[in-house]
Amino acid sequence: MIQEWRGFIQKRTNGSEMVNYDDPNFPSYVYRGYVYPSSTWANDPHFHDDIELLCATKGYLAYNINGEEIFLNEGDTIFVNSRQIHFNAPKRDERTDYVIIIFHPRILCASNIVENKYIKAVTDNPNIPYIRFDITKESGKEMHKQVVKTPDCLGNEFLLTKQFYAIWELILNECGNPDASDIKYSDSQVNSLKEMLTFIQQNYASNITLDDIAAAGNVSRTFCNNLFHKYTDQTPIENLTRFRVSKVAELLNSSNLSMSEIAYNTGFASASYMAESFKKYYGESPRSFKTNHVHTPRGSFEITDDSIIKKE
Repeated sequence: MIQEWRGFIQKRTNGSEMVNYDDPNFPSYVYRGYVYPSSTWANDPHFHDDIELLCATKGYLAYNINGEEIFLNEGDTIFVNSRQIHFNAPKRDERTDYVIIIFHPRILCASNIVENKYIKAVTDNPNIPYIRFDITKESGKEMHKQVVKTPDCLGNEFLLTKQFYAIWELILNECGNPDASDIKYSDSQVNSLKEMLTFIQQNYASNITLDDIAAAGNVSRTFCNNLFHKYTDQTPIENLTRFRVSKVAELLNSSNLSMSEIAYNTGFASASYMAESFKKYYGESPRSFKTNHVHTPRGSFEITDDSIIKKE
């Protein structure tokens, strides 16, 4: 089971997220949680092979998918298709409650004909990056109903699979509706951004530059900056720094390296610059973080800029 590193999303060497499955033998993650605008794991662009659904059960949330901001009112659900660049972006000061469901499509692939005709027809379709289910519509009400009861099935893989099929049927129905105005279309520039994000994940420990990042996406420096601003609301260097900071958190949790050694292994020019960058995201120094928060049990706490909040 993959540990949650203080709320930062973990990524594979190809840049995709390592989903924190409830059981590695049944690739799904289902969770009732909440988020504050200051949560460190928000605003972290990522992608994965899994499909994702998030329902705002209380409050208001913004989701950014391939550079487009989608607003979820209370009760709305967003379906994010496989391998789309996305992150949630809290917009208000108050807490938002949600239910999140992430599962690998292979759970639904009972046979080749089902996989090709009903699963890949959606997951491999570049024209369906996401679908927003509006709670004011019948399809949105039914999706809300199915999503919010899914956490009650945890521990029973049969019931979870049954729920995933019910959810997928609603997605298929919406994809087959020519009047479904909430289906949005993909942007070909996303592939260039994925290449650059992957390059950052694979080379963060080296002294890489903006030119290096742009070259990975086969774009100019200016277009590289424009793509990152459009799709992630960050500069390329901000994205690189944030990822390096997440690796600092990993090493603080898993090693006894000195601060200078951690800085060297995560691509920071000095321990002081590492500490400055770390504090920007965690609100405290690496030394303080290691003293106060390392070895916290998985899933028990959520770090915010102001405090540690016990998850419910």
